[in-house]
Amino acid sequence: MRIQVILLLAFFTCDVGWAQEKRRAPMPEMQTIGMGMVWRISETKNEHGAYLPPWKEITITNIFGFKRMPVIGDKVTVVLLGSDISPLDLRITKTEKKEDACNERLPAWWEVQLEPIHLRKLFDIEPMSNRNAEFPFEVVVLYPAVKVARQISKGQLTKGMLPTGVSLNTVKAAIDLTRDLTPDVLVIDYCCEDTRKAEPCDYTCGKTFKKVRNAWKLIDTSAPC
Repeated sequence: MRIQVILLLAFFTCDVGWAQEKRRAPMPEMQTIGMGMVWRISETKNEHGAYLPPWKEITITNIFGFKRMPVIGDKVTVVLLGSDISPLDLRITKTEKKEDACNERLPAWWEVQLEPIHLRKLFDIEPMSNRNAEFPFEVVVLYPAVKVARQISKGQLTKGMLPTGVSLNTVKAAIDLTRDLTPDVLVIDYCCEDTRKAEPCDYTCGKTFKKVRNAWKLIDTSAPC
């Protein structure tokens, strides 16, 4: 009986280890890690011109971060920040090259349009606190699409998971790309005059980090013109 128990425990340990190994995915090659927001459109507006429910159409708008031209017809993964809705894979329907609004000498970028969203839950869901119902969530846009991408909540983050010098309160988005329950992408928003302080502030700056060979690499920054 003792031998049978030992063998059973050994089998169980191996099985758990195999399952953990299976859960991990290789780090995907990313061309773009961008930002945008959900836009819900209707036939009714209030006195300020904002759309009101019931919603007729939902899309992703104000997408920025595409420094290289994507392929029309390819899919992106859209992660809705602060929402329990699973990431969405949406097809690129249109691209247009744009000059940098702050400095024409800087590299151009690509404006991207995505197919509309038909997920019923997004027509009914309440917006994040302090957000207009028309624009209920900000999103991270990953290109090419990453099927296993998942959002990690702030409550699941620890200081040791972040790049040196980054404060937990400035994390806007943390995304796992490899199914190991740790962040591989971080989007940081902070007050330009104090990197440890989050909004509200007069001017907001941003940084985007990605894990490269198990180390954080700064891949993008943003600041007012």
